[in-house]
Amino acid sequence: MSFIVIIPARYSSSRLPGKPLVDIGGKPMIQRVYELAKKSKADEVYIATDHNDIIDCCSSFGAKALMTNNQHPSGTDRIAETTELLNLSPDTAVINVQGDEPFLDFSDIDNLADFFIQEKRFDLCTLYSDFTSQQDISDPNLVKLWLDQKNTVRAFSRREDFMENSQFLRALHIGVYIYKVDFIKQFVDWKQSNNEKKEKLEQLRALDKGKKIGAIKSLSKEHIGIDTKEDLNKARKLDLNG
Repeated sequence: MSFIVIIPARYSSSRLPGKPLVDIGGKPMIQRVYELAKKSKADEVYIATDHNDIIDCCSSFGAKALMTNNQHPSGTDRIAETTELLNLSPDTAVINVQGDEPFLDFSDIDNLADFFIQEKRFDLCTLYSDFTSQQDISDPNLVKLWLDQKNTVRAFSRREDFMENSQFLRALHIGVYIYKVDFIKQFVDWKQSNNEKKEKLEQLRALDKGKKIGAIKSLSKEHIGIDTKEDLNKARKLDLNG
């Protein structure tokens, strides 16, 4: 089964306005994410945005970018509109690569696609990584997941004290997803669950609907989601050209 990549890139950000366009090592961040996605085996890579400046930027480096509604509550909603604009078939596999993940290894994209295609028992799949410090566990901006021995995600939370004594593996969640178009369309039609509202994590909507989420370990050396100026400063100190 083939797959495509869609990169949602929202211009507005309360903590880092114009985030997709920030410079990292001489390139806009959205260009770096696009270039790593293009190294994967994806049939196509698209950028879904809500701002003309991002459209213009994408045109400058040859990316296929689509304009979407600026009122979408989540990246998944933006991807759902994009699948409509592209007239994708219901069984098309789509990987959602966040536009603020310039350190993702492209092999994670291919491995996630292979796992999802082989493990037909999952409705969607995602990535996880080991914690690098105790600070990762206590940081509410970093999402944790709990995984059983069959690679099935049992829970997500921002809280350090959630399921403290669980027998499941607790790990750092990496917000890259794969799902089929028909699932995406179902997902955006569901109402937000109470857990989703409480934790501000849209993936809890799927768990609360009884959907099965699989996860595999990321091979990326660094995981820095660029959400704040502090994240950006840290990213600029790392070598992205290796």
